[in-house]
Amino acid sequence: MRLYHFTTQQFGILALEKRRLKIARIDKLNDPFEFLGWNLQDTTTRAKLKRWKDERTAEYGILCFSRKWSNPLLWGHYADKHQGMALGFDVPDHGLYSPVKYRRTRLPMPSGRDIVDADVDDLLLTKFTAWRYESEYRCFCSLDDSIRESNLYFEPFSDTLRLAEVIVGDQATITRAELANVVGDHQAGVVSFRARPAFGTFTVVKNRNGALWK
Repeated sequence: MRLYHFTTQQFGILALEKRRLKIARIDKLNDPFEFLGWNLQDTTTRAKLKRWKDERTAEYGILCFSRKWSNPLLWGHYADKHQGMALGFDVPDHGLYSPVKYRRTRLPMPSGRDIVDADVDDLLLTKFTAWRYESEYRCFCSLDDSIRESNLYFEPFSDTLRLAEVIVGDQATITRAELANVVGDHQAGVVSFRARPAFGTFTVVKNRNGALWK
């Protein structure tokens, strides 16, 4: 399947040059309810789940993607107000990449037992329904197996994270020639184009007038 990673122009260029994506740290995500999707009114359970989240934070990071690239909110929130880009990757249909599940209410808290394997999927992938516009998929990466530079972690492009598409935002300044130079040896297998706001709907679409992207 094809998934899209939104980023700024600066970091998109770095990702393309170095053939890797930056791994998001769990404790730095923009939703304070991440991994805390249970009803936590019970003090003991609340403390237990926060400890569990801290343990996962020390072990894993996340690659975040969207199933869609046409939603203007994604461009506004994650691609520097349409000045960035969306990188499209072909990834396995099953296994490594999991869809987020969106809920209006928090999950009922299991009583009288510790966290078990059956709970983990819900805790890792549950978000409030207001985030549904993201159509998010996640890949969890072991930090020990990742590329580390200072306090940052990266996942290299690979057969299970294959660059296939680069969509440049309507307000981005990178030229067609500059992007081709950055993509380099992978250019033959990668589709690239500039996007724009649609004229008749609230969506982002391909700009079919290639002459407008110098």
